[in-house]
Amino acid sequence: MPLASPDTSAMLADTPLPGQAPEGLTAQFGAVYRDLVRFFARRTGNEDDARDLAQDTWLRLAEHERSQGHVAPLHTRAYLFTVAQHIAIDHLRRRRLGNALREVDTHAAPDVADAVMYGQAVRVVEAALQQLPERARDVFLQHRLLGVGQAELAERYQLSRNMIERDVMLAMDRVQAAIEQWHDGEAGPARKGRRRSLATLLGLAGLLGTGSAVWQAWRHAVPQWQLALSSRRGQILRQLLPDGSELTLDARSRIDVRFFATQRCVVLHAGAAFFSVARDADRPFVVDAGAARITVLGTRFGVELGGDATEVLVESGQVRVQARHARGQLGEPVMLREGQAVRVVAPADRGDGRIETLTAAPAVASPWRTGMLIFEATPLRDAVQRLDRYGEASVTLDERVAALPVSGQLRIAQALDWLQALPAVLPVRVERHARSTDGNATEGWQIRPR
Repeated sequence: MPLASPDTSAMLADTPLPGQAPEGLTAQFGAVYRDLVRFFARRTGNEDDARDLAQDTWLRLAEHERSQGHVAPLHTRAYLFTVAQHIAIDHLRRRRLGNALREVDTHAAPDVADAVMYGQAVRVVEAALQQLPERARDVFLQHRLLGVGQAELAERYQLSRNMIERDVMLAMDRVQAAIEQWHDGEAGPARKGRRRSLATLLGLAGLLGTGSAVWQAWRHAVPQWQLALSSRRGQILRQLLPDGSELTLDARSRIDVRFFATQRCVVLHAGAAFFSVARDADRPFVVDAGAARITVLGTRFGVELGGDATEVLVESGQVRVQARHARGQLGEPVMLREGQAVRVVAPADRGDGRIETLTAAPAVASPWRTGMLIFEATPLRDAVQRLDRYGEASVTLDERVAALPVSGQLRIAQALDWLQALPAVLPVRVERHARSTDGNATEGWQIRPR
């Protein structure tokens, strides 16, 4: 029996008054309860389900506060609806699986022979999937079981779409070959109705055998919680995660976070981020950024994408870094400790990525958190792109000076002064100019050879 819906009047009474600091997520839940019910109703098409899912949302928030304390995220309403979105997705997936199981029951004859046959077929599929490489198995399950598109999988695994297609085809070939081999050895002809229900079983529901290798792959493939976060120019975001970890996202950056039963996964698509990771020895925290894969159990470290390289700097704890090769394999791990930093350079065509030690690592990881930028023999092109995350005025760079190295530190708020002082240390000219974009005049700067 579903739980009764929360007492909205009680929740509204707990909502903070204007100007009063919120005590936590549940204290602010009442103000958005009706909007959440409408949101769930649109997603599920069922008012009763919508109220039950709103109840589930409140329970999940309450459980989070009991374990992590009454700390509200930066954007509370957005966070609440992000949680609601994941709950709705999980509900629709469960309904999809339930429909598939009912279809199996409808077509299957309720006899012992069917039960034995289904059990044999599922074990054959499980054995075939278990023999696959881990990535191919995960890609196959996510694509065929959850309907995740190949383009999204290619981005998630930092591979070409052709590589994803090969993984899916490899898994399909293995499963098909195993089923054909099993069918050839099956005693006696199969009834048409049984064959039809078996196809449904193997197509979806049969891949969920509990206590098996497929179940472990399922737990690895289905996220328990996920979040997509991006920041605008000049905007730095701070986000609490369900496990007690915290990430800080630099301006003009983009990140995806997915928590699974066995792993906490992050993909940094653009910009920079700093992570304060709550320790969990049973669930590593893995960050994919450009050519780098970073794995930790619990520590504080920063990651920054720039050009064809990814920089990793450790503030405390221990971090494992691996370079990604051109064909998707990972190189030998390098262990970093407090104060150490590396640059992971992307592989050339058919080559291997490489890890370079930064001998002059900044004293503070991700100094942009304190309004500072530090350059150490940084190409002028990369320095200008870095400043572009914060400044409103655009900078046009002549390619003849793009590779000139710059060193030093500057306050982001004084970026314009730094830009105008460049001719004192580099053979360049810095000129102010105005240009028209879509009919609007904007101020900018040009950097040319002297």
